[in-house]
Amino acid sequence: MITIECNYLAPIPAADGQPLPIDARGALGEQALGWPGLPEDCIYQVHVPLHVTGIWLPLWRPARRETGSLGAGLLLEPGAEAEIHTCSSVGCGAEVHVEGHRLDGVPSVLEALWRLLGGPRARVVVRLPVPLAVGYAASAAVALAVAVGEAALRGMNVEEAAALAHEAEVAAGTGLGDVAAMFLGRGLELRLAPGAPGLARVASYPIPVSTIYSLELGRMTTSEMHRELGERLYTLAAPRLARLAQEPSLERFLEEARGFSTEAGFAPPWLVESLDKLVDMGLLLGWYAKKKVTVAVPRPGREDEARRELEKLAQEHSLMLRSHRPASAPLSIRPCRSSRSH
Repeated sequence: MITIECNYLAPIPAADGQPLPIDARGALGEQALGWPGLPEDCIYQVHVPLHVTGIWLPLWRPARRETGSLGAGLLLEPGAEAEIHTCSSVGCGAEVHVEGHRLDGVPSVLEALWRLLGGPRARVVVRLPVPLAVGYAASAAVALAVAVGEAALRGMNVEEAAALAHEAEVAAGTGLGDVAAMFLGRGLELRLAPGAPGLARVASYPIPVSTIYSLELGRMTTSEMHRELGERLYTLAAPRLARLAQEPSLERFLEEARGFSTEAGFAPPWLVESLDKLVDMGLLLGWYAKKKVTVAVPRPGREDEARRELEKLAQEHSLMLRSHRPASAPLSIRPCRSSRSH
């Protein structure tokens, strides 16, 4: 079996409301795991849900703010957490921690963001529960958390900060529609107009499930994905988005997203066969894949059975299995508990 670098899986809520971790093989752990306590000098805390799009159609425009995508996806928890601190000129910048491990340097999207902002004026510590370059839109979560944190200390409009995070994503080649989905959406989101927050139009729909699973098959950057798919995205996405817009439901989304995933080649044949079998068994409502992450939505009441089958699949193919829940709210910002001046 391949050794898996990331040993933290997104928590499954326990009966007492505390999260329970899953180990790297997909088995439930025994002890609760949570974020570390906030430091005394924290001013604001920003929370950003994850986003796994299932269908998307890129729309390129002369201006980065107008560039974006039409599409649909699921917003997931737990998401990115960021602590915003004041700083001197020497201590300003960002630390990004992925599953408890601090990255050397910062993602390219932050370099693009700081060019737009004229450099950092805050110290931002971002914690991600999932890796970058898999399909969770983690780079967008980082960019949005840092941009909104910077805005809070600069007296900027938060929507303008989110628009700059979107521009940074486009400039860095790391995303097109994730920032708008995270800033405006919840549950199942449909991106009906492209661009940054302020221009984008997002419709959200609640979904009748409490647990969602994901399987990770490796790494793939957004730039690599676009190079491989190219113009095929337009022919694959357009008819499926039209049908989903006429019937915006979780079931229709999963059906269309699965078709998009298989046509785009995101899911290998053995995975398609295995997950389709779980759908036929009545354990899954459906599934889809984006880049190197596959999302499986269990049928309500059969979550445990679905998890056991997915654990077997994860062990057999040395995959990372994670548990999530639908996000009930978009991005949020609040004062830290220790803040006295805000």
